[in-house]
Amino acid sequence: MLALIERPPLLWPEYAITYPKDFFELVDFHSPKYVRSLFSHNHESKTKTFLLGNSKSKRVTDLKTFKCKTSRFVQGILNRESEAVNIYFSPNEFFNWPRDKGLALFRANWLDIDITEKLDVPIVRSVEKRVIKEVLQQVEASLLPPPTGYVCSGSGGLHLYWIYDPVDANNVNKELWKKIANTLVEQLISKDGLWFVDKMASKRAYGNLRIPGSVHGRTGMQARYFGGGFKYKFDELINYLNLGKLYNELKLKQEEKRVIELPFKPQAKRGNSKTPRRYGHNIKEWWLKCINTIQNHFYKQGSVPKGKRDKAAFILFVAFQHLNKNTAFEKLTKINDELIGLSTEELINLTKTAKTTHYKYKKETLADYMEDLLGLSPEYLNTKPKVKLSEAEIKERQKKAATETAVKKRSNSQQLVKKTVKKITKETGNKPTQQAVALLTNLSLRTVKRYWIA
Repeated sequence: MLALIERPPLLWPEYAITYPKDFFELVDFHSPKYVRSLFSHNHESKTKTFLLGNSKSKRVTDLKTFKCKTSRFVQGILNRESEAVNIYFSPNEFFNWPRDKGLALFRANWLDIDITEKLDVPIVRSVEKRVIKEVLQQVEASLLPPPTGYVCSGSGGLHLYWIYDPVDANNVNKELWKKIANTLVEQLISKDGLWFVDKMASKRAYGNLRIPGSVHGRTGMQARYFGGGFKYKFDELINYLNLGKLYNELKLKQEEKRVIELPFKPQAKRGNSKTPRRYGHNIKEWWLKCINTIQNHFYKQGSVPKGKRDKAAFILFVAFQHLNKNTAFEKLTKINDELIGLSTEELINLTKTAKTTHYKYKKETLADYMEDLLGLSPEYLNTKPKVKLSEAEIKERQKKAATETAVKKRSNSQQLVKKTVKKITKETGNKPTQQAVALLTNLSLRTVKRYWIA
């Protein structure tokens, strides 16, 4: 649980322009633990999204290469060809591909401040200073913690960052990230309408922001980073925003959930009954299925009978070890209290060797173990003889699969365009352009046009 401590006062820092590398070091830009996205409409390959970090994808690149391949003619103060034009990155990290469901680490929250109308190039910097002054005054007056720093985009707008040590993007932290974003967004409003908070961009954890040192495609000005603020710890930022109570409530709810939920509740057959959970083919999924099978079996009996308690506790512990070694004993203890009934001392002695030995079971061995324990061999552990298909059957199945995939992809793209248009229209009051929808959905402009509803 997070201790609800009184917020210590923070001295307001003095911000000063600094090198992009200083910003990159704060977010481990060049050495992410997983991957982050690099994005640009100007890439010579016509591909917009690339990856930076640990991935075997063909789209992995580095910033130097990416900059060289995003060149175009820029007017404004340059009026010449330039590289690194309109390039963006994701502050947070992903397991494999930049999307909401793939979030792996949170590294920052931010506010995206945009200018209401396009500015003439000569006055961009002067307006920029005015916006910075107004925004920081409002942040300080709202008793928000000072941002770590901010990036001036080169068009008059800016991005304020609250950077912290990376934390896992688990369900609790996802809810907290959203609450932090909402809290920051709600505090600021332009008094004369010169600027506004882009709420959607500020609340999108998987979004992209302009990279310091990149060139703005219209004005020719570089995005500049101003640093001097604190790099927080996630817990510290939560306390400064008075969200400690919410954190504890979310953690409590998570702990109250059953350690392993049953795949489905037995119920009378219905015409539209829900499909039981389907398991994948990786090792963790198979062990999870074993846990659920054992739980289901003995929940129906009310408890694990004497003579089978040691066997049940041991194989459950081995299964939990395969899922997560740090929480295996804790999860076993909970099931023991509900079903098995061994003493804590008996559990400790029973699992002593399993804590230091990584047990691996062949499918056939595990099937025998389960049959001895449950009196039946689960169907998913029985190896079925492979039926060799004819060449014609293989081609027919491939054709069917390709058709189904294409139909599903078209449907998903159509729904994504429709939902994005609806969402932006609801938040801004104006129907977005096709280019804006393409940018937000990572779809090509051609695809968006295909499913556009006038």
